[in-house]
Amino acid sequence: MNLGLIEVDNNDKILMVNQSFTEMSGYSEQELIGKIGNKLFCVDNNNTIIETENLKRQVGESNSYEIKVKNKAGAHRHWLVSGAPNYNLNGEVVGSIGIHLDITDLKALEIQKENLLVQLEKSNDELQEYAHIVSHDLKSPLRSINALVSWLKEDNKEKLDDASMQNFTLIETTLEKMEQLISDVLEYSCVTTDESEKVAVNLDEVLLDLIKIMYKPEHVTIKILNKLPTLRGDKTKLQQLFQNLISNAIKFIDKEQGLININVKDVETHYQFSIEDNGIGIEERFHNKIFKIFHALNKSKDSTGIGLSIVKKIVDLHEGNIWLESEPNVGTTFYFTLKK
Repeated sequence: MNLGLIEVDNNDKILMVNQSFTEMSGYSEQELIGKIGNKLFCVDNNNTIIETENLKRQVGESNSYEIKVKNKAGAHRHWLVSGAPNYNLNGEVVGSIGIHLDITDLKALEIQKENLLVQLEKSNDELQEYAHIVSHDLKSPLRSINALVSWLKEDNKEKLDDASMQNFTLIETTLEKMEQLISDVLEYSCVTTDESEKVAVNLDEVLLDLIKIMYKPEHVTIKILNKLPTLRGDKTKLQQLFQNLISNAIKFIDKEQGLININVKDVETHYQFSIEDNGIGIEERFHNKIFKIFHALNKSKDSTGIGLSIVKKIVDLHEGNIWLESEPNVGTTFYFTLKK
C-alpha cells in the first residue's frame, strides 16, 4: 500500500520501521533504528510540529498532520502522517506509532493550483483595468467626432441638401452605437462575482422595486405568478439579470396587449425561473446563438448583441443554466436556474 510504518519512544527515538518507510526515506533499517526522527528528517518548522504531536501522543491523543521532510538524498518531500499513542501492558504511553503517506505529487499540484489562482486573479485585475483605460481612450475621440459632426451640421444646415443632412444623421447614429458597444463590452468584461459579495437576496423585493423604476409601455402588463424566493447571490447582478430579460421581452412585444409572466419553482438544489412573453418569438435555429457575444437577431441602434451574453454570464456565476422555448409570432419563454 506504500504506507510507511514507524514506531518511536517518548523521546522520538526510532524503534521499528517497515520496508515501505525505508523506501520512502531512502535510509536502510540499520541507519534508522536508534536515531531521533525529528533530527534526521526535519525541515523548516517541522521540529515544532513533531514536538507538539509527540506531546499529544503522551496524553493519549491521535490525529493526522502534514510535514515537510528531507530524505537521505537531500530531496524535500511532503508526508501525511497519521499518529497514535503506543501503550505497554500496564496501559502506559511508551511512545507512538505513525503511518506515513508520501503526498509530494499532490502537494506540488496544490501549490501549482494556488500559484495559478494568484496569477489568474492578477491577470483579471489587469484586464479589467485595461478595459477601463481602453474604454476611456476609445470614447474620447468618438465624442470629439460627434461634437465636430454636430457643429458641421449646425453651421451648414442652410447650405447642405437633404441627402447630406441625412448622412450627417447616420454618422451621429453610428457614433452613438459605437459608444454603446464600448460600454457594453466593458460591462461584459467586468461581470465577475466574488464570494464575499454574495449576500441573502430577497428576489421578491428586487423584482417589485425593479418593475417600479423601469420603463414599461402602458399596453404591457407584467405579472409575478408566485412569490419569489430569497437566495444567496450578488444583489446588483441578479437585478441586472432580471432587468435585461424583462427589458428584452418588452422590446420585442408586437401585440396590442403585451403580457409578461414571471414564475419560479423549486428544483432541489436550485430555483428554476421563467420569464414568458407574447412577443415576436425566436426561430429555433437561433436558440443556441443568441447567448453568444455580439449576436443580435434584431439590429438596432440600442442593440449591440451583448445583453443576453451578460445574462448568461451572471447565471453561470450563480451556478445555473439558461435556455429558452419560443414560437415565432406567439412568444418566448426564457428559463434559468440559480443555486439556492
